[in-house]
Parts: sequence; structure tokens; C-alpha cells
Amino acid sequence: MRLVWLLGAPLVAVALSACGEREPHPYPESARVRFEASCPSASAVCVCTWQEITTTVPHDDYEAALLRFRETGLMEPRISRARAKCIERHSE
Repeated sequence: MRLVWLLGAPLVAVALSACGEREPHPYPESARVRFEASCPSASAVCVCTWQEITTTVPHDDYEAALLRFRETGLMEPRISRARAKCIERHSE
């Protein structure tokens, strides 16, 4: 039993750490400034959305999603989910 605990404890620790806050992906300041041009930081929904995007979408994927949106009108599902989650959380 002790061997099971010794082998299982690290797995439990990793699983529990996954439940905590995620670290945001690195984004250049210019990306945040561009985002805030259409979604101001005075809005709780916008602040939440930016936080959700930066923790779930790497910067390169975000830039590709913006380009795809401009070209096709199709939004990246992760960005749509982030926005919807924040709208639900912070109804203004």
C-alpha cells in the first residue's frame, strides 16, 4: 500500500495543480492595445475576455485567427468560447 501511495502521490499533485489558475501565454503589448481598441479595458467583459484568450490561445494562434476572421469572417472557436463565458459571467 505504501508503494502505491509513493507512486500515486506525484500523479495526484499534477492533477490538482491543473485545477489552479493557468498562466497566460506571452503576448506583445501591441496585441493587447489592438484588442482594447475594439473592446475597452473599462468593460469587465473585455478584461475577462482578454484574460481568457491569453490563457487559452497562444499568440501565434490568435494572430492566425484574426487573419482568418478578416479573410473569411469565421471566428476561432476558442475565442468565441472565451467571449461567451465572460458575457455570461459579467452581464452588463
